[in-house]
Amino acid sequence: MLEMDVGVVKGFTVIKLEGDLTNKTFKKLDEEIDYLLYKQGMHFFIFDFNHVQKTDENIFKDFQRKLVEIFLSCGKVVLCGISDVFKGIRDSSRLFYVKDEFEALKCFSI
Repeated sequence: MLEMDVGVVKGFTVIKLEGDLTNKTFKKLDEEIDYLLYKQGMHFFIFDFNHVQKTDENIFKDFQRKLVEIFLSCGKVVLCGISDVFKGIRDSSRLFYVKDEFEALKCFSI
């Protein structure tokens, strides 16, 4: 099961994930990102993976697709607490890797 805590901190959408991120539970995250991006017009996202216990091996291919959608909307993303295994996506001016939410807020300047 995947629990999501979605909030806004200083204008940034913070999505804290807890539990198992699997192919079945990713759909819930996918729908939430679509809602925030397309219906609410959010462009700055912080994804906190610090409390994710289990991930399916291929889940980050789907997650990469969502990142591309965010980038095509001129958005930026910070990934918190993600292990080195999933750092196949390179750092750029729109994607940042940090340890916690406090560091994440330093990545953006509006």
